[in-house]
Amino acid sequence: MNMAANKGMFKGALIGGAVGAATALLFAPKSGRELRSDIKNRYIDAQDRTKQFVSDVTSKAKDTVSQVGDQASDLVGKTRSAIRSAKDELETWKEDRKEEQAQKSGH
Repeated sequence: MNMAANKGMFKGALIGGAVGAATALLFAPKSGRELRSDIKNRYIDAQDRTKQFVSDVTSKAKDTVSQVGDQASDLVGKTRSAIRSAKDELETWKEDRKEEQAQKSGH
């Protein structure tokens, strides 16, 4: 998932959870003290789930960044190796041409 989708999903879950919890609490037949206690407990629960979600997303993002970095480093290494090989081939080709020219001039 990309970051925008995660952000949208997070907002939707947070808003939906808050609206659902508030609706359930407000329509439940409870005393003020019980209602405040339930609201506090649900708030703490939602806060804990949000922290866990953020932690999971952060961990996945770090893993992804690390993987992309490793792949980029590998690609850079392969590119450098290919460039070195191409330079070596070009130098060999140039030397072969010089030798051919020298042989033709000598005959």
